[in-house]
Amino acid sequence: MERRRKTDQVPGDVESYRRAWRSYVARRNLVVVLFLSFLFLGLMIGKLKLGERADFVILLAWIGVYLAGAWWLTEWRCPRCGKIFGNRLWTQRCISCDLSKEEVAAVVHGRTLTR
Repeated sequence: MERRRKTDQVPGDVESYRRAWRSYVARRNLVVVLFLSFLFLGLMIGKLKLGERADFVILLAWIGVYLAGAWWLTEWRCPRCGKIFGNRLWTQRCISCDLSKEEVAAVVHGRTLTR
């Protein structure tokens, strides 16, 4: 008889997985856009020639916004156990219950994972 792992079980409340996944995607996309916007910001600061002090303040403010967005991404909660999913930006598995982002996406999109 094959024994099922906790991670192989289908969740009872799929809607909570959908809400959690939408939250994760929004957070991830924000961090990616903020990271890519740094290139645009650098070009704009170079063109505007506001002065060293103003350039430095703008860059510090952008870094603060990026760090706040990155912190918000790391605060995403696991839909299974409700604890913080990971302590790094791109963690692939929950540090508490070992649920993977791939498994969450599979539940949300109605797919089954093959191992």
